[in-house]
Amino acid sequence: MRKSKKLSILILITLFLVSMTPDRAEAKHYEFLNQIRFPVDHIKAHFYDDWKEKRGNGNRLHLGLDVRAPKGSKIVAIADGEVNTVSYNPLSGYYIAIDHKNGWMSLYVHLDDDVVGNDNAGGKSAAFAKDFKKGDFVRQGEVIGFVGNSGNAEGTVPHLHFEIQYLGTSQDIYEFVLQSWINYEKGKLFPKNTKDLLIY
Repeated sequence: MRKSKKLSILILITLFLVSMTPDRAEAKHYEFLNQIRFPVDHIKAHFYDDWKEKRGNGNRLHLGLDVRAPKGSKIVAIADGEVNTVSYNPLSGYYIAIDHKNGWMSLYVHLDDDVVGNDNAGGKSAAFAKDFKKGDFVRQGEVIGFVGNSGNAEGTVPHLHFEIQYLGTSQDIYEFVLQSWINYEKGKLFPKNTKDLLIY
């Protein structure tokens, strides 16, 4: 009896600890998530819910969303924040992370590294909109980089691996990204200021 009681307590503690770091946004975070901007500024961008899809021959789960778009499409900051990381590694390729100073961090991965006629020759200047440094402030909608397929995405369709973390844990925010796409698409197809569209 004593052994089963200890096992029950251990199971309860484990369940409690697992529930402390959810991978799905909670209601208290909806205000921030409902205001995010779609991360790719291109009307031909497309994506689906590939959160936790099996990747790497089934050895790992995909903890983000892949937004496919023409190579070189603009990537924008989803919200105001501060640059946390600007880097390169063989898996992620060129990437940038923005700390939104509220527990949320957005990551933009596999940025472009190509120049016309020479694969991988563009380097950092092809990946980022400017020479960002840790601590630089970025505004929502500011262009921060360009869609590509650097790192282990080499040879795949150009795309942005987009990920949002809360307190270091990747979150399933597909519904919020979908809503930001709907808002983006509506703004592109039915702009509020149509004066510039008039033909005189």
